[in-house]
Amino acid sequence: YYRYTVDELGLLNELWELVRVKANLFTPSKKPVARESTRDGRPRRVYDAPRTPWERLKEFDEADRAAGGPGFIPDDKREEIEHTLATVNPAELVRRIHDIQDRLEALAAPRTARLARRMGPDMAYLNKTLARIAGVEPEDDETPQADAD
Repeated sequence: YYRYTVDELGLLNELWELVRVKANLFTPSKKPVARESTRDGRPRRVYDAPRTPWERLKEFDEADRAAGGPGFIPDDKREEIEHTLATVNPAELVRRIHDIQDRLEALAAPRTARLARRMGPDMAYLNKTLARIAGVEPEDDETPQADAD
C-alpha cells in the first residue's frame, strides 16, 4: 500500500466536496414508505417519489415551521444552499468529478504498476480463470469433492 501525496490529498479534498454537492443536491433517491403484500402473499415495499436529500430536509424544515417550530435549517444556510443550486451546473459538476478521478488515476498508475510488478501475477486466480475459459475442471485441492457413496 502507499500513502497519498500532498497533490493527491488536495485532489481528494476537492473531489469529496464536489461529490458531496452532487449527492446531496442533485442525486434523487427513493425511500421505502410502506410494506404491503402481493396477491400471492409475498411482501413488497412501496417507495415514495424520488427526491434529493436537500428536498427531503427542506420538506421536514417547512413542516416543522408550519407546526410552529423553529425549523432545522438556519435562514443563512438555506440561502447559501439555494444559491449553490441556482449557480451549479450538474453536467459541469460531473465533468469536474470525472476529471479529478482521471488525474488521481494517472498519479497512482506508476505506483500501481510498480506494486503489480513486485507482487507478480496471482497464479492461483489466473489458473482457475484459464481453466474456466478452457472448459476444464481446475486442479484445486481445496475444492470440496462430492462423496462417491
